[in-house]
Amino acid sequence: MPQTTVGRWLPQDPAAIETFVSDLLVRSRIIHGRHPRTRARFAEVGENLETATSRLGIEFDVGCLRQHYCITTGQAVVYSVRALDPIVQEFQDYIEREGVVYAAFNEMFEQAPPPQNEAQAKIENYVDLMEMIDTNLTTAPTYTKGVSALVAAVPFYGIICRFCNTPAGYNAFTHPGVNERFCRVFTAWHDYLTSTASANVIYDGEGGWLSTTALNEMVIEAGGNPEQDTFENFYVCDTSDPHYGFKSYDELFVRELKAIHRAVVCPTDPSIVNAACSSTVHMLYYNLKKTDRFWIKNTPYSLNHILAEDDLVDTFVNGTLFQAILGSLDYHRWRSPVNGTVVKTRLISGATHPNPPPTYYAACLDDGNPDDKGKPDLDVISRSQDFVTAISTRALIFIQADEPVGLMCFVGVGLGEVSTCNIVVKAGQVLSKGDELGQFHFGGSTHCLIFQPGLTVTPIDQDGQDLIGSKVRVGKDILNVAKQV
Repeated sequence: MPQTTVGRWLPQDPAAIETFVSDLLVRSRIIHGRHPRTRARFAEVGENLETATSRLGIEFDVGCLRQHYCITTGQAVVYSVRALDPIVQEFQDYIEREGVVYAAFNEMFEQAPPPQNEAQAKIENYVDLMEMIDTNLTTAPTYTKGVSALVAAVPFYGIICRFCNTPAGYNAFTHPGVNERFCRVFTAWHDYLTSTASANVIYDGEGGWLSTTALNEMVIEAGGNPEQDTFENFYVCDTSDPHYGFKSYDELFVRELKAIHRAVVCPTDPSIVNAACSSTVHMLYYNLKKTDRFWIKNTPYSLNHILAEDDLVDTFVNGTLFQAILGSLDYHRWRSPVNGTVVKTRLISGATHPNPPPTYYAACLDDGNPDDKGKPDLDVISRSQDFVTAISTRALIFIQADEPVGLMCFVGVGLGEVSTCNIVVKAGQVLSKGDELGQFHFGGSTHCLIFQPGLTVTPIDQDGQDLIGSKVRVGKDILNVAKQV
């Protein structure tokens, strides 16, 4: 029986992903001076692409490349063949230099399922892959209507997903040297996404985030009805500004909800735990073990790995864990689920806790979760939400909550792309329900709430539906906690 994916970052139909990848691949090959079909070089770095494609009779509208080039207002629009960014070039050199990595980056192409449409361009090797990564370094996600909006919002994952569910892909994407280089790539991309140049996708028009369709979609994801509500009713913005006051793509990504739309239910009731994020609920898991085989199905959580061997790990053994996933259009700020005091915070990254090194695209391998027609579901990382809590970048916020909850931990897990976790609270800070704890910056994300043993943690139904699988808004009442007798 196919596994149910609660929340997802990619569309279930692989055709939508393959169309996105094929279109981006064609543009990427052109940008780097290679023929879109034969891959043969037709122009050298620095050559004018419009002249070169015309000379060789390559039918291609170079105007569609604008989003991939940093062109300032008033600057002449010229599209030239690009060399790999030095960060990406070093990544490619590393692949070719390290034997184990070189083998993995070749074998994963042999092991990956072939695209459904043979007529579409497909990524042939790691050279294609590196050029596509390079193309994305100066590209902010645009809005795409329908199922393709999912993959457009996580473009690097869309490129790589076909290889994530292969043994060679697992070897590549868990390799410390590979993840170190992904970190450098995403640091550079984050620099672009926080720059004013990235605001070129915040406009009213096709592909723009201020188009009516895009604004309505963000209202829907926030729990509104576009026939009655507007984006400016839900989010803090300045509609008199051409970019609604967002100076970069990242500012749009972490946009702030107006207080009325993140109001806390039962703000003074200490037995009620509220949603820390707008998200879709994945699991409520009991009897946590200190160390478990988190890479095996049905034994998903290993406290010692999630909490990075913290000295408070033993406090939560045999306790309870709640997990929910955020979509790309969700509200990406975290807010306190309880009243209490911050005990301490930790950011788990490769620089602070290298064992195991956080990963970006490692997943728990499975059979591809094919549908009844045999088509694989390429979104393996969404099916690995429990697995990635032990290996991805994590923000830990330990809170001494009012009784009966007591000591608990919020865990923000960054997945794919940039996956930046930004903690804004500090030890000793007194919290009220709904106070901001931090944010996810661009990238996929999931989060956990971990409770001590000795508590009965009961899910609260959402509008008559089970909590598990429900979409909850930040501040909603989700759990009832009581001391066991």
